[in-house]
Amino acid sequence: MSQILFTGERLHQGSALFGVDLMRHRAAYAYAIQRAKRPQSRRILDLGCGTGYGTAELADALPQVVAIDRISPDPAARHAAAHFVRADLNAIPLAPRSFDMVVSFQVIEHLEDPTFYLDAIARLITPEGCALITTPNLLTSDGENPFHVHEYTAGELTRYLSRHFREVEILGVTAAPEPMAYYEARLRRIRTLVRIDPLGLRRVLPRRLIDWLFGRLAVVVRRGIQQSQGLPDVTLDDFPIVPADDRCLDLLAICRGPIEPSVP
Repeated sequence: MSQILFTGERLHQGSALFGVDLMRHRAAYAYAIQRAKRPQSRRILDLGCGTGYGTAELADALPQVVAIDRISPDPAARHAAAHFVRADLNAIPLAPRSFDMVVSFQVIEHLEDPTFYLDAIARLITPEGCALITTPNLLTSDGENPFHVHEYTAGELTRYLSRHFREVEILGVTAAPEPMAYYEARLRRIRTLVRIDPLGLRRVLPRRLIDWLFGRLAVVVRRGIQQSQGLPDVTLDDFPIVPADDRCLDLLAICRGPIEPSVP
């Protein structure tokens, strides 16, 4: 079993400094749970589950959950109703039309070309099923995450998804005033740090060093906010999901009517 390393990108349940970010991502899982219950979706796939904290929440509420990622989940995420599979997106060992719902949160921005990934999702859901996909909103992102190779606006995301699904609806994960102030403070601190490197040398360093620096600076930024103004105490209610606009933090796509991938 591979060890799950801290990267500043992969969130772990119980990390106090990243608690606001974790709650923001949990809001999408809470939305998925409510949607899966109306009508009851019995077979759920969490594609790109990361450390598994969201999978555990799905399994608490729903009868049958499968989760896939390249890494093993945190031990605390193990759940009797969840089956974790270690696999790569390019070789998903699951039969077509196996799931009533596929959730894939904060994954697509890591892919240079999402075609194979979206083909896989469209192949895995039933004709009556749906897929829920989240990704950061390019218009509010700091643009400094080295793990994100492509971030999206709502319009661009819709165009990509419409090649694989007949119906695409884009919602947004937004924030109440207190957590929004936290994200605004985080962005200001990141912009201040970036000014130290006007030539963009941080982008041409060896990749292992880039990843290490990102993790360290993610902690520095949040500790600075903690010391200067404190970290907000947030709940799921602080991250409502509404029709997408330019200020939302994440885009949440609801995809229906899977289009069969064309065979060359």
